[in-house]
Order: sequence, then structure tokens, then C-alpha cells
Amino acid sequence: MTLFSKRIEELIIESGETVASLAAIGGINRTTLQRIKSGERLPSPEFFCNLSRALRLSPVEQDELAQLLEIARVGETVSYSRRQIFDLIEMISELTEYKIPFSKEIDLKVSPLDNQQSAEPIEVYSDPMAVLNLIENSIDQELFSAAQPELKLCIPYTESKVYDYIFQQMMGNKKKLNLADVLGFRQQAAADEPGQAVAALRHLIALSLLENINYRSCYYYFSPENSVSMPVTALFPYFILTSDRVITISATFSQAVLYQDTAIIDLYRAEFDRLVARSQTFIEESTDLFEVYTMEQIRQLKHVVEPLPCFAYYIDRELLEANMNKDFPYYQTLLEMAVNHYGNIQRENPNIINVFSLKNLEQFMKDGHLNFPDEVYDAVKPADRLYLLGLVRDDLANNRRSYYAIDEEQIFMNGSTEFSNEQNLIRVILHYRKNNQLVFKAFEIYEPSVVTAFDDFFTNMTNSRYVLPKEQTLAELDRLMQLCDV
Repeated sequence: MTLFSKRIEELIIESGETVASLAAIGGINRTTLQRIKSGERLPSPEFFCNLSRALRLSPVEQDELAQLLEIARVGETVSYSRRQIFDLIEMISELTEYKIPFSKEIDLKVSPLDNQQSAEPIEVYSDPMAVLNLIENSIDQELFSAAQPELKLCIPYTESKVYDYIFQQMMGNKKKLNLADVLGFRQQAAADEPGQAVAALRHLIALSLLENINYRSCYYYFSPENSVSMPVTALFPYFILTSDRVITISATFSQAVLYQDTAIIDLYRAEFDRLVARSQTFIEESTDLFEVYTMEQIRQLKHVVEPLPCFAYYIDRELLEANMNKDFPYYQTLLEMAVNHYGNIQRENPNIINVFSLKNLEQFMKDGHLNFPDEVYDAVKPADRLYLLGLVRDDLANNRRSYYAIDEEQIFMNGSTEFSNEQNLIRVILHYRKNNQLVFKAFEIYEPSVVTAFDDFFTNMTNSRYVLPKEQTLAELDRLMQLCDV
């Protein structure tokens, strides 16, 4: 019996109804309901909706039951990863929707630890709270005192308190921080353990989104019996480096040693560089527009989740010439690059699965604005907007392209974010306005288990409650075409 079937049994008892009466109320098969209650089978989406209605479940109760159903279908690990990615998408949308002004100043906190510290080059701490206070005070000291603050972390991905603290201190901060970390993942994780890298991703991407952090994250795999993979000392395998100190930390984060000796700091700097050299990139950032959109690369795309439908299928030289700004100093060079870029997408990616937002598409149909610098293009002409939308609608209606519209009531995704699932990486592209200028930022995620988790999420997304049925999507496209006509 699964957790889902147990919960169904509880809900039936709580409702005061019998299996037979619920079947009559919901217009569902009594035998099927009995088999679902006993754990012999799982409901179809339509059966689930009818049963939820018959049980008079609130939206929260229905969501909780849906999560149990997903666990029964795909297992706890996959379900956990999907929920983490869902939360991650909404977090990125929220952080890019509500930009935070840089106005915060860091004040050094005064604690009993500060009064106890002496000029000794070594200090020992033997309590988990004392260790955390030491880390937080050292971060504040670096942000407050260093002309160019930098932090280098070699700590477990599970120590989210450290990452959360850095995020809190940098959110709205005038200072700029150079941040680097190396994450160690076990080579053989337990079969029922949620993906380590997926669990780490939420905190790391939150840091990547802050404009005042220059962040690079790396990872490596280790096995407990392989000491070569571990840092300098097995007794204190983790460490944090600032400009003028190093904190070595025990495996349980209950003990730490603070060194302010230059020779020891240099030793750990060399150790961090050694780990980076032996690691692989986890998150790589770029703010260069050509790198963001990989204009000169041929990309193999499987899924693209973005504000607008994939107009790249239909953009040609004629359309570019009609809508690009010919007064732009590098117009001809950029035109040729764009023609080549869209040509590569059309040749190499005939079967992209594209998820888009009707809300953002409606805005585009009204104003013709794309997510490119204003000086590069003019607003897309109404006739061209209608032409592009007509091609999307025709391809969807005739099953030539895989287009799916987001159900805006089920998932929050704003117009600042794009995800692409490529051959061996996940690319996240951000574009938002700051001081009337369009800012671009991209980061790439390479760790295989994360790429696999995103691939599963995007593949499942097209058959989930997060997207609208095809008929409803076509009806909305027709409405938008009429809007543009008007």
C-alpha cells in the first residue's frame, strides 16, 4: 500500500462517504476507486480530478494529494527533484521580478567571540553555534574591511546556512564580492537519496542571480575510502578562505580552527587551486551578449522554456532586415551573424519542445518588444508580429512543432527568464531592465545528475498540469491574432 492509497483511504473516511456513494457523486467507476484505495492501481488525470471534486478537496489538499500520487508513480527521488526544480523556477522569477536596490552597508556584529579573540594566529572553536558565529563574523569582516572582498569555500552542499547568510548579506549590498566554491559529491550516493547536486542548486543559483556577486562554482566526486580526493586534512576536511584568514572545519561542523598565519593561508590557497584544477564547472556565468546567446556556436536543443514561442524557426534575412536598426554601428556584421545563428537553429534543431508564456506573448503582440538591446532593433512591426504568430498557430494546429503554453495559474514564470536543455548542459538566460538598460546574464549548469533532473522535469512538464491543453492554447492564439488585427 502506497502513501497515496493510504491517504485516499483516510480522505474517504473523513468525507463520511462510502466508495459507492463517492463513485456516484464523482461520476467515476466504483471498482476502479476500490482498486485505487487498496493500492492496486493509480488514477488517470481525469479520474484524479473527478475524485478530488467528489471528496471536496481544497486546492492545498489537492496539491498535497497530487504530490503523493507523483511519488507513487515515479518514486520519491524523482518527485523530490521535480519539486526542487519547480521551486527553483519560481525563485528565479521572483528574484528577477523584484530587483533590489544596492543600498545596504555591512556593520560588524559584536559578539562574545570578538571579545575573546586575541592577537594569536590560531583560535579553536568547539561548539556548532560558535563555529557558525565564527563563519558569519569572518564573512562580515571580509565584506566590511576588504577593498575587493573574496570568499573561497570548500564546504558540504548541505551547509545551506552559510550560503543563505552570504545571500542575505549581499542582497542590497553596495560591495561587490568575488565568490568561488568547490563542492564534493559522493561518487556513490544511496539509491533513495535525493540528488545531491539538485539539492545544492537552489542556494547556488540564488547567489548567481545577485548582480554584485561574481560567482564560479565547481564540483568533484569523491568516495569516502579515497583520501586523495579529500582536502588537506581528514580531521578538518572543510575550509573557508577570506583575504586574511582561513577557517578549517570538522566534518560535523561542530569544531573549527581559525588561522591568521600567512603561511597557512597560502597553503590553503594552493589547496583550493588544486581542487579547482581537479574539478569540473558546476555553474559558469557570463554577461557578454554573444556568449549569452552563443551566437557563434551550433547548439543542440531538446527543450526550450522561454517567454515567447520559438520564433527562431521563422526568422530569416528579410525579417531581420525589416526590423533591425540600420543605424547601429555594426549593423552589417550583426546581421550576418544573426542570419547564420538562426539558420543553425533551424537546420540543427527541427524538433525542439518549446514551452512559452501566453502572458508574455500577449505583451509582445501589443508592443513588439523582444529581449534584445534597444539600439540593435526597432519594435517588431504589427504585420510581422501577426505573421510570426500565424506560423506558430499553424504549426501547432498541424502537429508540425511541439508548442506548449504555460498555465499561469499553476507556475509563476516571468518574462526575464529562459531555460534551454542542451546536449550536456542546462543554460539559464536572464534579461531584465536596470536603469532603462537591458541587462543580460547567463549561467550554465554541467553536473550530469542536474542535467538529467532538468531533462526529466521538462519532459514530464508537457504532460503535466503546468501546461494548457492544445485546444485551449489554440483558442488563446486565435484571440491574440484578433487582438493584433484590431
